Amino acid sequence: MLKQHVLVELKHFIQAVSSHRGNAKKLTSSSLIRTSLHLLEDLPAARDIVFEYFSLVAEVAVQGYCVAEQQTSMTSKNSNNQTAQSPGAQEDPCFEVIQQALENVVNKVPGAWGVVVASWSLDLVGNLSDKYTKRKMSIGVACNYWLSCGTMRGLLTLISICFRKLTNLEAESCVETLLNAYQRYSLTFDWVVARLGGCFPLKIISQILQCSLKRFADDFHCRFESEIGILEYLCFAHEQVLRVVVKELLQEGFHPKKNLDTLIIPFLFVFGNYSDVLLQNMVSVFLDMYNDELRAIIIQKSPLWLSNATFSEIQPSLNNIALRLKSHGTQLLITASKMADQHVWCQDFLEFSLQELEQIVLSARLCPLMDDLVTENTKYMLWKSSLSTNIYEQQTAVRLLLIVSSQHSNIYYQSISELLRKCYVLNTSGLGAVIRMFSGLSGVVEFPDIKAGLQMVLEDVLLQEQFKQARLANSSVISEALNTFKNLNTLTKMQKKNSYTCMKQHQLMNALNECLPKILQILEVTLNKLILRMDIDSSERNMGRYREQQNQANNNTIDIDGNKNKRLRLGLNSDDWNEEEEEEAYDARRLNLAHTIIDLLNTIEAGSKTNVIRTTEILKLSVLSVKYFFISLTERSSTQRSAAVNRVYVLFQRQCRARKACRTACLRELIEGALFYYGYLFGQFEEPLMDELQIPETEMVLLQNQRQSLGPNANRTVLHAGVIGRGLRPDNMCTGETCPSEMQNLFIKALDVCCSDVERPLVIEAYSTISLLLVELVSTDVMYNGLPFPDEDFTKVTMERDLLIRRAFITSPLLWALLGFIASHRPALCFSSVLLRALCATCLHQWRAKNVNKYQLVDINDELMKCTKKLLRILAIGQLLPPPLSNLHVIIHHFDPPEIALILKECVWNYLKDHVPSPALFHVDSNGLQWRNPQINKIPPQYVDTLRNLMQKKLSKLGQHYYTMFIMPEQQSPTLPNQSLALVSSTSTSLTVDAPNETSKDVEMSS
Repeated sequence: MLKQHVLVELKHFIQAVSSHRGNAKKLTSSSLIRTSLHLLEDLPAARDIVFEYFSLVAEVAVQGYCVAEQQTSMTSKNSNNQTAQSPGAQEDPCFEVIQQALENVVNKVPGAWGVVVASWSLDLVGNLSDKYTKRKMSIGVACNYWLSCGTMRGLLTLISICFRKLTNLEAESCVETLLNAYQRYSLTFDWVVARLGGCFPLKIISQILQCSLKRFADDFHCRFESEIGILEYLCFAHEQVLRVVVKELLQEGFHPKKNLDTLIIPFLFVFGNYSDVLLQNMVSVFLDMYNDELRAIIIQKSPLWLSNATFSEIQPSLNNIALRLKSHGTQLLITASKMADQHVWCQDFLEFSLQELEQIVLSARLCPLMDDLVTENTKYMLWKSSLSTNIYEQQTAVRLLLIVSSQHSNIYYQSISELLRKCYVLNTSGLGAVIRMFSGLSGVVEFPDIKAGLQMVLEDVLLQEQFKQARLANSSVISEALNTFKNLNTLTKMQKKNSYTCMKQHQLMNALNECLPKILQILEVTLNKLILRMDIDSSERNMGRYREQQNQANNNTIDIDGNKNKRLRLGLNSDDWNEEEEEEAYDARRLNLAHTIIDLLNTIEAGSKTNVIRTTEILKLSVLSVKYFFISLTERSSTQRSAAVNRVYVLFQRQCRARKACRTACLRELIEGALFYYGYLFGQFEEPLMDELQIPETEMVLLQNQRQSLGPNANRTVLHAGVIGRGLRPDNMCTGETCPSEMQNLFIKALDVCCSDVERPLVIEAYSTISLLLVELVSTDVMYNGLPFPDEDFTKVTMERDLLIRRAFITSPLLWALLGFIASHRPALCFSSVLLRALCATCLHQWRAKNVNKYQLVDINDELMKCTKKLLRILAIGQLLPPPLSNLHVIIHHFDPPEIALILKECVWNYLKDHVPSPALFHVDSNGLQWRNPQINKIPPQYVDTLRNLMQKKLSKLGQHYYTMFIMPEQQSPTLPNQSLALVSSTSTSLTVDAPNETSKDVEMSS
């Protein structure tokens, strides 16, 4: 039974509430509020009346907030300088007491009061927001507006507390209440749903989409502004929940079970047109689900959607669907491009989207798709699609790259670098993507230039080649460098042939010529590694030959480190043979890379007259060309070797004809390399570093001299003394080798290519440069390098230098070929007079020294005889010895050593001493050739009489040669006897007496 005071309070409460007549102060008095709270606690049956009172109190507070807000807005309009008062200051804080009391009730008995308080609060919030909303506001603005009101904020707090205390069944009823209120106050209640939807995001989002679908089924032209606003608001914090709900809808749409399911796909298209945020999530979910099976389902179910009345109306809005996506837009376009060869609508969709995107970029407007194009994942996806065999996919990717490159030049450079490093052997159409990238985007004034892109890819290749380790390198890294230059070479050749017109003329060639320093750096790194390998192999071969020589000298009784060092290379042990084989494979790839780079340099015509190149680059190109020439000689196949040498010949010819500095540098590098660095290619013998004589370093020279029992008696015996106390130096088995004919011919042709000039074919300046370089590199002294031959006694002064020069010709057979080459281009041989003088002096002294052993026979194959013959032949070719001395190399082996020494002294040395080998001796004929006319320049008899007398003693062997050298010229020239008699009469009396006898002998021999 109720207490008496409770009934009294209820009576007074009803009377006070009924008689307030709009008096807010009387209605919100503290005594009346305390009475209502007592009734709510002591008399639950009166809760409807109490809640109605609470609604009145809340409405009074909200009304006061709205009035204050209007006054504040009017005040701010009238006076900009006046600070607006806070709306919360005008509110009556009486509702805070009611909010606190209701929270306590819910926390104490949530099962009894939670649903009641939540339902009352939802209905009250919806009623107040609908009643006091004067204008349409977005959800964000509405939330900011109403949450600034303490009463509305308290109601929402109360609702959220109730939601947290409810069970699942009670929560579902509250959600239904929330959605029912949303349906009643759809225009002004969306912000409440968005604010409270976070408590049940899955349920709220799912129900809103289902309700929207039903509205769409009833009216295709309905609008979803409130639903869109709620979902966008919830999407910021519950995006994954939205995607789960959208995925379920899509699955139902792709597998329809009822009539409403067939409208899901058109509904989502329409729904996405209202919101980019929702469209982004729908596209992301669709792309995650997309596969070949789903594509077949879409093709099968598409008639259901096409028959829809609204699908034809929304189809034009699909064309810009990709442009509104901040992510996955590029993936959507690429996915459509993969189907473009099967579906025409995909082609139309792609073309419209790309044209619209180009117009947006050209007009400098913002587009969400541009944010997606600059991401790293998108770039890699586009680069991969650019290599596709599907032409629609490839061109779509390239156009997207060009579009984004117009605003981000770094992407353009990265794209060029990435595409050039790929191999197009299996997919030749991939070159079309590179060509399209080089062409740029039409309509853009300041589109990036390809030069920076080429510099980037060349820098990447350079870093790979510089820091590559033998144990860490892999074939893909090496192939990228090779692919880059192969692609550049192919593209340049196509441009020279005008195979495509979309690129600017000579654009690629000019850009590559500007990047020439970087290309030369890559070539330098590659060639240095190849040369290092060449030197190592050469050292191993020389050591092997020396060990073999020592083993033979020891009668094969001792094997000097033969097996231990057999497989040692680069510091590797014999257990690392596999790595050694890998290194050889890398060297083969590096050699192929070097060939490709030289091909590219020839294609772009590097070093030509039309290109402006710095001096450092000119010299560097010359040095690297020479290095490549020597490397090309190591090709095992004659076909590959010939092809490689022909490449460098073209390079030599172009740069040497363009610039004199290039010719000088090439000639110097060629000769210096052949003599000092790569002599092993031409049969040069390199002496081992070990001491063959094994003389202790601490042993004094005085002690060494004491070991010699008998000193040399003549200046010529020093040639037989050898090493003091040890005799003659042991012969080297490897010395005296001949230069390989093929290598020699290739090298001589290289020199000829560097010297020849089509515009000036008769210029001998280059050949004279070779002669001067030989003197500079072979002669060890700067003194006495002039052209004249001194007296024979003076050779004692230069004997040491002459022996060193002679030894250079022994160890480097190529020197003879070089002398023969310059001898054929007269008068270049004159400038090598010091070399000829040294050879002649050493031969002369050695032939004199043969008198020590009078019974020693002359060996035709002896090194001294070969050297003498070669020297005489070169002097004859260079016309430094006129007839009949020019035939000495044919008959010299028929004479004895003293006779040979006499001929060299009286005929050769004296003639060259009196007739200095000088270019002044040569005259230019009508054809522009420089030569000496033997009919005009007759040799005086004192230089040939000795030879005549010696030959007359050997007429049985030299009769035919004697006739050719002496009789035939006299018969062909009738004035010769008179001239000879005049010369004889002017000589001494003894020569006059001997002349008739010699003439009679000549007549007898001629008969």
